[in-house]
Amino acid sequence: MLWTVPCALVFAVSGQKLSRAENVLSIDPRIGTEGAGNTIIGPSLPFGMVKPGPDTGKNDRNSGWGPEGDINGFSQTHVSGTGGGAKYGNILVQPVVGPIAPADLGSPRKDEKVSLGYYAVELSRYGIKTEITTAARAALYRFTFPKSAESHLVVDAGHCLNSPSWGEDQDVVASTVEVRSPTEIAGSSSVTGGWNKQPKPYTVYFYAISDTASISSGVWEGSDLRPGQKKASGTPARAGAWLDFHTQAGQEIRLKVGISFVSIAQARTNALQQIAAFDFDQTRAAAVKAWAEALAPVQITGGTDAQRTMFYTSIYHAMLMPVDRTGENPLWKSSEPSYDDFYAIWDTFRSSHPLFTLIAPDREVSMIRSLIDIQRHEGFLPDARSGNVNGQTQGGSNADTLIADAFVKNLPGIDWEKAYAAVVKDAEVAPPDQLREGRGGLEDWKKLGYCSIEGVDRPGNKTMEYAYNEFGVSLLAAGLGKTADTAKYRQRADQWQNLWDSKFSDGGFSGFIRPRHRDGSWKSDFTALQGCSWGGDTFYEGNSWTYSFYVPQDIAGLIAKCGGDEAFVRRLEAFFDGPGRWDVSNEPGFLTPYLYVWAGREDKTAERVHSILTDRFHAAPGGIPGNDDSGAMGSWYVFSALGFFPVAGQDVYVLGTPLFPFASLKLANGKTFTIEAKDLSPENIYITSAEWDGRPLIVAWFRHRDLMNGGKLVLRMGAAPGKWPTGASPPSPLHK
Repeated sequence: MLWTVPCALVFAVSGQKLSRAENVLSIDPRIGTEGAGNTIIGPSLPFGMVKPGPDTGKNDRNSGWGPEGDINGFSQTHVSGTGGGAKYGNILVQPVVGPIAPADLGSPRKDEKVSLGYYAVELSRYGIKTEITTAARAALYRFTFPKSAESHLVVDAGHCLNSPSWGEDQDVVASTVEVRSPTEIAGSSSVTGGWNKQPKPYTVYFYAISDTASISSGVWEGSDLRPGQKKASGTPARAGAWLDFHTQAGQEIRLKVGISFVSIAQARTNALQQIAAFDFDQTRAAAVKAWAEALAPVQITGGTDAQRTMFYTSIYHAMLMPVDRTGENPLWKSSEPSYDDFYAIWDTFRSSHPLFTLIAPDREVSMIRSLIDIQRHEGFLPDARSGNVNGQTQGGSNADTLIADAFVKNLPGIDWEKAYAAVVKDAEVAPPDQLREGRGGLEDWKKLGYCSIEGVDRPGNKTMEYAYNEFGVSLLAAGLGKTADTAKYRQRADQWQNLWDSKFSDGGFSGFIRPRHRDGSWKSDFTALQGCSWGGDTFYEGNSWTYSFYVPQDIAGLIAKCGGDEAFVRRLEAFFDGPGRWDVSNEPGFLTPYLYVWAGREDKTAERVHSILTDRFHAAPGGIPGNDDSGAMGSWYVFSALGFFPVAGQDVYVLGTPLFPFASLKLANGKTFTIEAKDLSPENIYITSAEWDGRPLIVAWFRHRDLMNGGKLVLRMGAAPGKWPTGASPPSPLHK
C-alpha cells in the first residue's frame, strides 16, 4: 500500500499533466526488505540521522526487520542495504500490556503497513497498534491501546542488533536510563563492534517524551525490576525503564524520541525542536514533503507503474545514507559539515555520489567537506565509516576517486588544497591499520609497482583500485598546477599493467590480471574465477574476469591488450554469459556493461543494460539483486534507467538505453537537461540516431559540462541496431 500526497500537487511535463504523487513520490519502502537487499522498512528523511523501525526475530538482520519472527520492539537507529555484520539498533521502544519481562517483550505481528514516511503494525500479543513516522533527528510513535490497567511504554537502552555468524557482533558496554517525570525518560547506550569492528564505543543518547502522563514507572538492571525507582545503569548489564498507564479501549498515546551522539541535552533539544507538538499526521506530511523536495529535480514520464516505482524508490534508497550529523560530532568541534555512515565509499563512489552531484550537489559538497575534515583530524580519509569510526577498507582509498569526481565536475565550496593534501596522504603514507583506512601494502605498490601477495590481502583488486585512485590524484595535481606530481601519479595509474599476465588463458581468451609474489613470480594454482574473499590472496567481490575489465583510466589500452575491438566485444560477451564470471550485485562490475561503447558497439551495451534493468530489478520486497549497499544498487538503476551512466572520477557519461520516453533533470544552476526517447518500447531498445538541441550527436557519450549547460537530448529508438554512433569512442585519458 502506497500513501500519496494530495493530488493537487501537479506539474506539467512535455504537455502532459502528471500527479507529483504518482510520478515523484511513487516510493515503496518495502522494495529490497526481503532477500539480500537489507533495506530498512521504517521511515526516514533524506540522509536522516534517526531511522526508527522494528527489530525482529534474533535481532541479527542488518536492517532490523525480517519477514518472519516476532517484533521485539522498535529501535531508533539502523543502516540500510548493507552486508556483513549488523550495526546499530539502539534504544528499543516497545508498548506492552500485562507484566513486564525485559527479556521477553516480543510479539507476533499482523497487518503490517508500509509507505513513505510511515510504518504500522498490530502487536497481536498485546492488541496494540503501533504507528511510526519521523523527523530528521527524532521519531514519533502513535500507540493505540486496548482497555487495560496494565499498559506500559518500555524503553530498553541495552538493546542492539547482532550478527555473531559474521564474527562482527556488537556488544553493549554500558547503558543508562532515568525517569525524569511522568512523561519523560532519558538515557544512553554505548556499543562496540559491528561491521567495522568498532574498538571504542559509540554512544547514542536519547530523550523520550510522552503526550500522556503515566501513573507510575520503574527501571531495571539486567533482570532486576525496580518499580518506583528512577535511575538505572548497566555495565554491561542492560538497563531500561517503563511508564505505566491505565488505558481505555482505543486510547492513543504518542511518544517522541529524540536521539543525539553528543549528549542527553542535545537529544532533548532534538525531540522538542524537530517535532514541536505530537501531531502525527503533520509530522508524516512533513516527511513526505521533504522527500518531494529531494526528488523534485528528477522527473520522468511513461514506463510502467512498476518501473516508475522502482525508479523513485531507488533514488529514495540512495538518499538514506550517508547520514547528516552536522552538529552531532562527539569527537571534535568543527564548523564543517559532519556526515557518518559512509557504508561504504567502495560501493557508493561509482554511482551514488555522481547522482548526488547532479540532483543534490549541496549535499555532495557537504559530504566531501566532512570527509576532508575527518582526514584533518584523524589522519586518513575513510573508505568506510560508521559510529564515528573508520573501517572496514574493502579495496583502494576510494574517497580519492570520489573527491576527483567532484573536482573535475567543478563542485563549488570545497578547499581543493586541503582535498589534495588528503588524497596525497593516501598515496604516500602507509596507514597504521589497513583495515580501517588508507592503502595497505603501499610499500610494495610504490617499490614494485603492484601489491604483492606477501604485502597485503586481496592484492589483485587492490592493485587495480590503487591504479585508479592514483589517476584521481593526478587529476587534482594537474588542475592545481602541480606538474611533477601530475607526472608521478599518472605513471602510477599505469601500474595495473604489472599484474597483466598475457600468457594466462581462460575460456579461450588470453591476458588476465593475476596476483604476483614479492619476488615477481605469478600466483600458482590460480584460476580466473578465484575471488570474493575478504582475507584471501586474489580479489574481493569479483574475480580476475571482473577486475581484468577494471581500467577506467585507459579502456582503449585495455582493448588493445585484449586484441582489438572485436576480440574485446567477444570477451565481454563471454564475461556476461559464462557461468560464475559476473555478478550483478558486486560493484566492481557496475561500469562493465557500458564498456562495449569503447569498442564501437553501443548496441551491445543497450542489450545488456536493458536486460539487467528488466530481468534483475523488480518492484517487490525481494526485488534487488543482492545487498542494496547503501543505495549503490539503486543509483546504478537510476542512471541506467535514465539512459546514461557516469565514469566515476571523470567528467564523462556513457549512453546506454532509457526505460522512459521522457526524463528531465532540474540542475542547481537553474538549467534543465532533458532526454526524450522517441518510439521507445520494450522492443525498441536500440538508439538509431541522436540529436542534442537539434544538432546531430554522432558519439555515444558526453561530458559533464554538456549536461550542466542544459538542453535536450533526443534519441531515436528502434528494434534493431543502426549505424549509430559513427564518431569517436569515449575518452581513455591515459591511452598512449
